[in-house]
Amino acid sequence: MGRLTVANELPKQDEFEITLMGPGYGECILLHIGNGSWAIVDSCIGVDSRPAALAYFQDLGLNPADVVRLIVASHWHDDHIRGMGELVDVCVNAHFCCASALRAEEFLAMMDSVASRPMSKVASGMKEIYRVRSLLESRSVRPLFAIANRRIFKLDCCEFWSLSPFDKHVDSFLREIDRIRPQEGETKRRTPSLTPNEIAVVLLVKIGNTAILLGSDLEGPGWLEILSSDERPYCKASVVKIPHHGSRNAHQDRVWSEMLHDNPIATLTPWKKGGRSLPTETDVKRILSFTRKAYTTSSLRVSGRNPARRRTKTVEKSMREASKRIGSITRSSGMIRLRKEFASQLDWDIRTVAPARQLED
Repeated sequence: MGRLTVANELPKQDEFEITLMGPGYGECILLHIGNGSWAIVDSCIGVDSRPAALAYFQDLGLNPADVVRLIVASHWHDDHIRGMGELVDVCVNAHFCCASALRAEEFLAMMDSVASRPMSKVASGMKEIYRVRSLLESRSVRPLFAIANRRIFKLDCCEFWSLSPFDKHVDSFLREIDRIRPQEGETKRRTPSLTPNEIAVVLLVKIGNTAILLGSDLEGPGWLEILSSDERPYCKASVVKIPHHGSRNAHQDRVWSEMLHDNPIATLTPWKKGGRSLPTETDVKRILSFTRKAYTTSSLRVSGRNPARRRTKTVEKSMREASKRIGSITRSSGMIRLRKEFASQLDWDIRTVAPARQLED
């Protein structure tokens, strides 16, 4: 493993790259899929308040409008979609893909109902999806929709397969969306993130004999459906982006034995919010029991250095209405970069940008 000081070295034309970025609350994956073409999966905001993907392309001297061919929103939770609207706005030549559930009448009705509410009272994930929808409609462009076992994108020798969501999970999600949709005259409330997360888009990306598995935040029931499916592409991945920040509720032993090579490279982004954090110490021990080649992008700690400023009662009341917990956090960003030539039998070249590190360090 090596360390990068700056991300300014372009991949070769025939080199597969997977770069995972995570500032502690947020996640973005960049993929070089050959011949100068790129894909983006999910979005997060970097320390400069810009989408981290755009900063990375700037470091490489690339114009994202010219090189990005595909953008995937794996799901609409805030920590996976912040900055997605700006990405779609800038990457004008990219296809946009999201879960099939997000085109259903129930979800569109939810978006329309929250669009008229003050934006500060709407979850940022919903705002981002609404902005993406508006941008695509202004261009008369239809998005790609991910469902289980669909090849959503192909470019030369690279294929993107969505392994989820399944119809029954989409149906359950839409029934819940219809139940919680704000009605006219209803007291304001923050749009919730529904759990368990069963409509997240899991991706299998294949180039030649090399495959990677991007687990999004899919939780247990969804993984059982993937494992029992006879229609998914059969190949084992050498790299996995561990789902749901390493949480136990997204773990299935059979994923490691049936969908991954022995001792694969495993990457994850940690998560902390409202006094809770992932992965836990128990999660880390479990992951390391399956592979020693596990990496985390960053850490995020509750800050005790600067006491919170006193706020007026009105401000405190508004904040309580918008969030379950109030806290002061210090955000740090890190990056894990993997590269491998398409035809090479050699191992992946692994580089990190601090504070990213091996999970067992």
